[in-house]
Amino acid sequence: MKYTKRIAALLLAAVTVLGLLTGCGHRSDEMSLRVSLPEGVTTLDPAMVTTETEKTVVSHLFENLMKFANDGEGGVHAVNGAARNYQREENLDGTETYTFTLRSGLTWSDGNPVTADDFVFAWRRLVDPATNSPNAALLDMVAGYDKVRSGGGVENLQVSAPDEKTLVVTLSHRCPYFVERICAAAATMPVRSDMVSVENWSMSAQTLVGNGAYREVRSWQNETLTVGTTEAYYDSRRLGPAELNFEFYEDEKADFRLGLSQKEIDAQPEIWHADPYPRVTTLVINQMAQNMSSEKVRQAMSLVIDRNALTEMLPARLYLPAEGVIPYGIRNTEGKDFRTAVGPKIDNKPEDYEQRCRMAKELLAEEKLPAAGSVTLAYVAEIPSMEQVAKEVQRVWEEQLQLTVTLRPLQAAEMTTVLNSGDFMIALVGIRSDRGDPVGLLSDWRSGDKNNWANIHSNAYNLLIRISDAAASPEARDAYLADAERMLLEDGYVIPLYNEGRASLLRENLTGLGYDGMGCYYFSNVVKMSK
Repeated sequence: MKYTKRIAALLLAAVTVLGLLTGCGHRSDEMSLRVSLPEGVTTLDPAMVTTETEKTVVSHLFENLMKFANDGEGGVHAVNGAARNYQREENLDGTETYTFTLRSGLTWSDGNPVTADDFVFAWRRLVDPATNSPNAALLDMVAGYDKVRSGGGVENLQVSAPDEKTLVVTLSHRCPYFVERICAAAATMPVRSDMVSVENWSMSAQTLVGNGAYREVRSWQNETLTVGTTEAYYDSRRLGPAELNFEFYEDEKADFRLGLSQKEIDAQPEIWHADPYPRVTTLVINQMAQNMSSEKVRQAMSLVIDRNALTEMLPARLYLPAEGVIPYGIRNTEGKDFRTAVGPKIDNKPEDYEQRCRMAKELLAEEKLPAAGSVTLAYVAEIPSMEQVAKEVQRVWEEQLQLTVTLRPLQAAEMTTVLNSGDFMIALVGIRSDRGDPVGLLSDWRSGDKNNWANIHSNAYNLLIRISDAAASPEARDAYLADAERMLLEDGYVIPLYNEGRASLLRENLTGLGYDGMGCYYFSNVVKMSK
């Protein structure tokens, strides 16, 4: 099946099952929703969460300036959360200032008021190097971020609270997704300074103090966290479930299940759906490796890879051939799906494969291949799918290009060290975006970026990313980002192979589930379908 048809079918299924919230369901004040997220949590501290399970739970315990609500089509959109409103002002120096006004009467679960200072504290704590948050880069558009990260002190981050209800944030450049994504993210949720001083505060029912729709921790026993809403929450009457039971284990009887097995997927092909996910498995070629300096060689190596064959080796309904660096599910500046708007930049048509192989050989006609045995491909051996893919890539390059490839199996910790040190030629890695905007996967390849594992140094590419920040219109910004993706693919140091999905299932008599395309699910609008 062609990729475009496959993804269209998946998205249609998602719309059919998840959509049509308005006018199609009713709330039960006593509804208690069982949510199976078969992955343990190690923290519910917003600044420290890393897994989708942790972020999903945090997004119900806490509430940001904005919050995600079901959009009626299975996705979500940002609406006012703790902020009653906001104003945006463009400054003469190219920066912009956002002023948020908090709602009146906001409280924490222990009854204390939520203030703008809570946001100031949380955001400065997030970027403070001493916190060692894996999510600090989410605020890289806030003025003063670089100075804080280089040890200049958290007071340099341009967030302030003139009074208890007003939060002022200055950005170093235009950021069209700031309100929609950053101000609704799990990592930028407010936290209480007196609570975070308690060791492991977020993992105890006694010290887990939240301000969200489901702030009341009713019980936390073994692998089940039960939380509920209270009348103190300003929007409690509009919530679907009165209670959420987060089960950190597989429960076939749960109302919502994430992470279905391949056996279950095969047995129930019509009722589960694959949700897009911003992770792309990619070959990264080190620009500093002299043997790989030929652009034509790199392009040929990409052309002969049969991405359909790769995904057929894996659970095919969850892994889809990559059509570019950006997968489906990530929106552009105009609010459209980036991949759909730009179109495929990698040809995966099965009928074109032989032609692509001929093109690859033509590219190599005037190029000298690396010496036999001098090309090494590193991968994480403890991940079965990575080993399968590495061996298939090795086979294809040997058969189609007569290129001898030595496999270099590594442990996960070893791979991290190798990538950060640049001690590799080619690496097979999974790349994940930390935000639902194309720049989340494109900015990593700027010169000097800590995630630029390919060690790419391109002034032209850096310029495209930089001017996209300053673009005056959504159309111009999207055009710059599309050009950046095209340049990255043409240079050939980044070779996307396939995208991952997430398998989820909502009980058939329920509707209103929201999904943000980043791995997080939202249950506050789930209701029973009308009979």
